[in-house]
Amino acid sequence: MATKNAVVTGANQGIGLEIVRLIAQQPGTRAVLTARSEERGRAALAKLQSELPPAAAERVSFAQLDITSQDSIASFRQWAEKELRQVDVLINNAGFAYKGDTWGVEEAQTTINTNYVGTASVCEALEGLVPDGGRIINVCSSAGKLGIIKDAGLRARWERASSRAELDELTHEFVEAVRSNNYAQKGWPRSMYGVSKLAECQYSRILAQELRPRRIAVAAVCPGWCNTAMASFRGPRPASEGADTPVWLAFQPDSDWERWTGKFWKDRKEEPF
Repeated sequence: MATKNAVVTGANQGIGLEIVRLIAQQPGTRAVLTARSEERGRAALAKLQSELPPAAAERVSFAQLDITSQDSIASFRQWAEKELRQVDVLINNAGFAYKGDTWGVEEAQTTINTNYVGTASVCEALEGLVPDGGRIINVCSSAGKLGIIKDAGLRARWERASSRAELDELTHEFVEAVRSNNYAQKGWPRSMYGVSKLAECQYSRILAQELRPRRIAVAAVCPGWCNTAMASFRGPRPASEGADTPVWLAFQPDSDWERWTGKFWKDRKEEPF
């Protein structure tokens, strides 16, 4: 049986690292740990390989990938095409959140560029390497559910969005509303992270529909509030618990793909967007 290649973004620590750990223990699968920092990525790889059984350790490798850099994404795509030939499983885990009550135009744009634009750019760069029947799992958040938008008209626009261009327009409007300081009057929440994850969730829904003819299953997953650096190590659940559902979905039987594609998942259960 041919080896399945699984790529995990933002995997040098936390949930991403635990996702790689779980994948490495799947026989017949090669896990690619990616990170923005080559130094931290290689250090994480060495530590993980020392903790895994020898057979599993051999199934893990590292490649540099900064999802906020189009050049880095393009370089990774070239590397993957040459070294992997195809990406059977893509798990977009890389994400970002400011600490505390940070708020501002540049901060809003940075958050959106990472969590939404970066994830979408990686999907679009690599989808040509994902074979028919492949899997794309986007690690999203319950903070990005439609319920954060209280204005009925604005929420309806998010629900109706059927293209990345429409999501780009919505996120641009949010940033401009932050710039004008009239975001509340326009129906936006005071949550840069929430809006960025809302865009990522809705992008997952749209991408699933676009890739349905190729039987590529796409899902949005909330890992829950985990004890990671991004959560200032205050989350009540271990990162390994947050890694469970993304990996569970990625290795669901091929016959079940229509049951879970285009949906939002948490703790192995479907939830509404």
